[in-house]
Amino acid sequence: MTSADQEEASSPFLRRRRLLAALAALGLGGALLWLARPQGDPAAHAALSRLIYAKLQEPDGTPRRIATDWRERVRIVNFWATWCPPCRAELPLLAAASQAWPEEKVQFLGLALDDKEAVRRYLERTPLPYPVLLAPPALLDLTVPLGNRRRVLPFTLVIDPHEEQVAAQVGPVTRAKLDGWIHAALTDDAASR
Repeated sequence: MTSADQEEASSPFLRRRRLLAALAALGLGGALLWLARPQGDPAAHAALSRLIYAKLQEPDGTPRRIATDWRERVRIVNFWATWCPPCRAELPLLAAASQAWPEEKVQFLGLALDDKEAVRRYLERTPLPYPVLLAPPALLDLTVPLGNRRRVLPFTLVIDPHEEQVAAQVGPVTRAKLDGWIHAALTDDAASR
């Protein structure tokens, strides 16, 4: 067999090999594009941003912003009200969990959708070991794209140090779920450094 014959015989093999290499490159490129796609729902990102940058107040009038006052921490944001029995039942669990996690890494926050005086009276009788902020009722609308489609209380959000939503819970949360979400948010934060 001459070298021309060998080239001719291997030509279909080379063409097939080139075709497979091109298909593999296209597949890899497609996979990379898929992995690089924007994550999440734009409406949810916008709602979360509006929520954490909203000007809120503690019952004593101290102004607060979730994004800036508790920067670089995992934030557990619990929407509740004094008139909501499931909310009141959940508060001891949140209080205990807040004391189990280091405050420099995890910050629990209560957003009370209630009258200022009702919140103040409630906290005098039942103090919480974490900050409580007064939230206007319209703030509950921001929770719809975050997973609270029916505007239910209680509603809990877990936000990582990079201002991304980690989890959301409509109704009372369990300690196991809460601890799992916090652990995941802290682990992801450590891995991204």
